[in-house]
Amino acid sequence: MLLSRHSFLQVFVNITLIIVSILLIIYSVYRAATISFTIDESISYNVFVPLSFMDIVSFKIAIANNHMLNTLCMKYISQLFGSSELLLRFPSILSHIVYIIFSYKITRKVSSPVILLSGFLFLNLNPYLLDFFSLARGYAMAVAFTVVSIYFLLNYIEFSKAKNITWSLIFAVLAVLSNFTLLIFFISLIAVFNIYWIVSQSHYNLSELIKKNMPVFICSVVLIIIMFEPIRKLIKYKEFYDGGTISFWSDTVGSLISSSLYGQSYWLTAFLFIKYLIAFCSLILIITFVYKTYKTKLKIFNDKVSVTILLLFISILVPVAQHILLKSYFPINRMALVYLPLFFIPIILLVSDAAKSYKMKLLILPVMLIFAGVVTYHTFRSLNTSYALYWKFDADTKNMLSDLEIRVKNDNKSSIKLGAMWLYEPAINYYRVAKKYIWLEKVRDDTYKNPDFDYYYLADTCLVYAKSLNKPVVKHYLTSNSYLVK
Repeated sequence: MLLSRHSFLQVFVNITLIIVSILLIIYSVYRAATISFTIDESISYNVFVPLSFMDIVSFKIAIANNHMLNTLCMKYISQLFGSSELLLRFPSILSHIVYIIFSYKITRKVSSPVILLSGFLFLNLNPYLLDFFSLARGYAMAVAFTVVSIYFLLNYIEFSKAKNITWSLIFAVLAVLSNFTLLIFFISLIAVFNIYWIVSQSHYNLSELIKKNMPVFICSVVLIIIMFEPIRKLIKYKEFYDGGTISFWSDTVGSLISSSLYGQSYWLTAFLFIKYLIAFCSLILIITFVYKTYKTKLKIFNDKVSVTILLLFISILVPVAQHILLKSYFPINRMALVYLPLFFIPIILLVSDAAKSYKMKLLILPVMLIFAGVVTYHTFRSLNTSYALYWKFDADTKNMLSDLEIRVKNDNKSSIKLGAMWLYEPAINYYRVAKKYIWLEKVRDDTYKNPDFDYYYLADTCLVYAKSLNKPVVKHYLTSNSYLVK
């Protein structure tokens, strides 16, 4: 009877996960097809897509907006298939599928179907993370490749097959090439492998350690060859300007919590609660790691919990060390997305280990279900099909241009001049090219202060200029709080 109940629960959980996965992918596909192109996506398309392969890879135009793998995907997709939003965002949709598959593969071996369900929801239900699976940016690819890399790391710990080291490193390299911020993860992964190898040896053997590091050496050389020139140029032109300056806790953790709360009305109360919860969980992880390493006399062989905790804390120490030594910024918001799986994976594995005890299971499973329910409620409440959180100002650009096209046809004009605030210029020019709006002259950034334009597309802060010219508002777009003025 107990076995049949467990089997029924396992089947129920698997069906639930399949349904959730399908719904998440449908959500990303629909958003990718319908949400207006954002300023960052448009800059990638307008500035980098026309360049050659080598010009993209070498950062001929030294702007941090160039997420190398994503830019190359955009370039060749546009050449082969076209430049619609859905097509250009297709690599991020594929990344979402990969992320879902490998987050399941990591969590499927936990000790309880309830922990499997909860863990999968923790890894996949975050409205801020979901934003990037429907945008043509490198963040989705970077997070997906990171999860794949962690999967192969855990496989190596479990099966001790050298091929898993190679695959883990390859996907870590791909994560870095998707977004250079993931260099933090690559360095941390190398450190974890070497610590693991050293403490797993019965006696220190330098030649054996060097031999094991050959895949590390090869992947590192490949990265250095590819990244040296881009990094040199980005440093020269001061493109590493975004990030936090206070602390990892305040900047990285704080910004990630804030972004994940997605502007909900309960933001302040939830922010403080989640901060305390993360601090508590981090303390538990530290105590667990210290206890396990002491108990096993530094031998963390076959212990996935210890390895993933170590990976998390080294991934924290790397940006802290960079800040102290190089005065670099702490990763924030979208640059910190990788810390979501890095944090949740050791938590899930630790809970799974603890739940092997019947008494602990009685305590843990209800708590996991409660938190999973809260995460599900928050994500469902935050879902939208009209904008991405940090690019809400671009939510109506596509609709505005459709409205403008109708007006131009009704006015029997062959072409018009549109003045626009600099925030809107990249997306307008993307649509001008992608949708072949031959009636629209190329828009220049921040040149709206000219009385000769036929129409203006302005933020509310720029309406003073339109009013000074007695220009009437044609339409107010509520989501972006922008205005079409004639």
